[in-house]
Amino acid sequence: MKKIYKRKFKRNDKRQLLLYGYEKHTELNSTELDITPLPTPHMRWNPSREEWVTYSATRKVRTAFPPKEYCPLCPGAELNFPTEIPFKDFEVAIFPNRWASFNTNTEKMLVDGLDVKSSDGECEVVVYSPNHSDTLAQMSLDRIELLFYSWSDRYQNLLSKNDIKYVMPFENRGEECGVTLHHPHGQIYAFPFIPPVIKKEIDAFSKENFILKLMKNLEEKYYVYQDDFVIAAVPPFARYAYEIWIIPKRQIPGPWQFTDQEYKSFAQALQKVVKGYDNFLGRRCPYIMGLHAAPKIDDKKFHFHMEFYPPLRHGDKPKILAGSESMAGVFIMDVLPEESALELRKHMS
Repeated sequence: MKKIYKRKFKRNDKRQLLLYGYEKHTELNSTELDITPLPTPHMRWNPSREEWVTYSATRKVRTAFPPKEYCPLCPGAELNFPTEIPFKDFEVAIFPNRWASFNTNTEKMLVDGLDVKSSDGECEVVVYSPNHSDTLAQMSLDRIELLFYSWSDRYQNLLSKNDIKYVMPFENRGEECGVTLHHPHGQIYAFPFIPPVIKKEIDAFSKENFILKLMKNLEEKYYVYQDDFVIAAVPPFARYAYEIWIIPKRQIPGPWQFTDQEYKSFAQALQKVVKGYDNFLGRRCPYIMGLHAAPKIDDKKFHFHMEFYPPLRHGDKPKILAGSESMAGVFIMDVLPEESALELRKHMS
């Protein structure tokens, strides 16, 4: 892999903006955004579901659907207003979310009869590109490799902190999935607990590596793309009609253990999946994408993978989580995974 540089820029609020790139970033900053008060979110225990729910009241005032000319994620130095990135240019940028759902704090919240804690942890914004209209489908493979490296670096930094138990980079794409800023970006949540879905995965991997077993036994009718290092497939137990998992062929806990070739293979697979979704719909496909990595850097059982959930039922028809899914947690499918794999495979250019 090419040499990668990381610049740590201390913002006016004393927090860090990280700039990752193949070229050293030395530009002087322009005017910064005004300082915003640090959020003090808290969690409440839901005894019926045995899970934490986090509350962050400041999120309701976060920036939503600004005009393109006032995008807070564009390079701000040559605009007539400040942005989160006060420079003329950058490659990949990561910074703390001003309206975080998790932010380590000492605020004490008491609610009679409830188990309540501060929502410690961190929430970060990952800006993929300085270009407002780029998505993973338009970015160069070099840039996507850089994005994977940036994720890996943040994993290693965040997982070293005592108040963080799990780290998940993810992307919500499209207004159907809750996006309020159209500039290409994702987020990183660093949780103070193991999220329920991940806890189930950890338990499953402690019994057997079900992913390696699946790859060994799966018929190729579920694959949408593969090379020597990675498989992209519709899981045969998919809960969404066009769900795809991207999986390394060897067991590794997270992208921090990628070889140079795996960085390249994952970059290509990620772009092919996003392009394939777009080709399938004939427009930018909405999806939720998340990286599922181990809770510990040296984990020997967890098998890293990425999961995509497009909220679609047939073609462009939306999948709404109705009574069975929302109330009982039981997904009901009307599209067979082998059928959707066949359809998606046609669009993987």
